[in-house]
Amino acid sequence: VWGQLIFVIPRSESWTLKKPKAASKKPKRVFRAPDLLQDFKELTDVQSYWVDVMLNPVNAISNVVISADQRQVMVVHACTFKNSNPHDFSAFGVFGCQYFSSGKYYWEVDVSGKIAWMLGVHSKISSPNKRASCGFVYDPDANHQNVYSRYRPQYGYWVIGLRNKVEYNAFEDCSPSDARFLTLSMAVPPHRVGVFLDCEAGTVSFFNVTDHGSLIYKFSDCCFSHPAYPYFNPWNCPAPMTLCPPSS
Repeated sequence: VWGQLIFVIPRSESWTLKKPKAASKKPKRVFRAPDLLQDFKELTDVQSYWVDVMLNPVNAISNVVISADQRQVMVVHACTFKNSNPHDFSAFGVFGCQYFSSGKYYWEVDVSGKIAWMLGVHSKISSPNKRASCGFVYDPDANHQNVYSRYRPQYGYWVIGLRNKVEYNAFEDCSPSDARFLTLSMAVPPHRVGVFLDCEAGTVSFFNVTDHGSLIYKFSDCCFSHPAYPYFNPWNCPAPMTLCPPSS
């Protein structure tokens, strides 16, 4: 052992520390994320139209419970709701108290903790017995094999939703015999969703507030022949949907 120490000490005396290189004074390039900055700016712009939307307990049926402050809606346990089709969650739909015929409006909904939800805008079509303005025939008595097929613009719904925990969809128009819907890709699952209604432009846009305001989906050329109402549906998930106060 002493022999090893005697050998190591002389070697350590021969070590020399290298002088560190001086840091370059040349300015470093700064890389920005233009898409992220643009999304944040767009979200900030639409948030200037934030309205204090409340849930309407008048049109809510026994399948859902609305909180006293009219900001939160929860579904009754799936085993207790009265509906002939156990996979049809249309009976869980709730409208906002406010309705809009002109102007621009924005609101945000907290959907954190939910594995299924649907939200957006609903407006009655011109006539339930005549061909709608977008060219489809409305039949309220139709037997929808796909229960999601009724949530389309041709029936007065401009909505997006989550189902099966990870499947995000936009419910666009298609032929009556084709009940497909668009699958949306989410880099960051939205815990808070912003909805922007522009009556003059005929658009309904959805923003992922959780992901710096990235645009989730935008409906264009919307036909609002009647006042438009905010629409909420907690589906078969017991976790609540909560309306956020303006600028919260």
